[in-house]
Amino acid sequence: MKHLISIRGSRLLLLVLATGLLGVFCPRASASLKTTQAPLKQIKIDLNNKPALRNGALYTLHVCTACHSLQAVRYSSLSQMLGMKKSEFMHDIGTNGRHFHDLITSNMPPAIIHAFVGTTPPDLTDIARRHSPAWLYTYLTSYYVDPSRPSGVNNAVFHNTSMPDVFAPYQGLQKPVMVKGLRYGSPAEVAIGVKPLSQGSMTQAQFDRTARDIVNFLYAVAHPHQQERERLGPWFLGLFVLLSLLTYLIYRIYWGRVITSKERWWRSVK
Repeated sequence: MKHLISIRGSRLLLLVLATGLLGVFCPRASASLKTTQAPLKQIKIDLNNKPALRNGALYTLHVCTACHSLQAVRYSSLSQMLGMKKSEFMHDIGTNGRHFHDLITSNMPPAIIHAFVGTTPPDLTDIARRHSPAWLYTYLTSYYVDPSRPSGVNNAVFHNTSMPDVFAPYQGLQKPVMVKGLRYGSPAEVAIGVKPLSQGSMTQAQFDRTARDIVNFLYAVAHPHQQERERLGPWFLGLFVLLSLLTYLIYRIYWGRVITSKERWWRSVK
């Protein structure tokens, strides 16, 4: 018995020593996950704001779908989500020459897109599901001029992004706010924000509102049943509470009729 305890103790000691040596000789193994991040700008999602959803749909379908697809939804489904009749949707937003019941795909051939940006742009539905609204909003508003990049711009949230700044005509150009920090554990100059460099066709407040509308629309597309869940959620919770009360009453009635050990038949018979 003592022999087994000594073996286990020695194995534990070797494991502790190996872990310590790994931390001494390979400090980058633990530091590789450390990086300096730009603070995210919080945003409030309002799926009942139809004007905001329509404005976001307008910019998404006429700017973003030049490269990206939105294949989780059809134009006809957007019409219902935005509270618009078919005639209103076709007049105010349109389908870029496609049929009303088609899926929303990119307007540019994949080969041309890949040759231009070096990669295939992801589907916007997938992007909206993988990232939070705060991340998307900060990403759209955090482009800055970077001559070292092929597109001439970079992003404070997504370093070395392949996407060009398609909203520069509206927002204008920006310069980065750089600090000394860590990028994947290595010391580097990291952008933690942006400052205006030139004025676009929109004011800062107008573009921020447009970016919020785009994120609001993308969230609505990526979570098409969110409003239905919010509407049905209280009813389901009420049903669970009611079932819990009924179950408790049945429990009290059932166990109230069970004969305990002190009330055996030979003791209860007179």
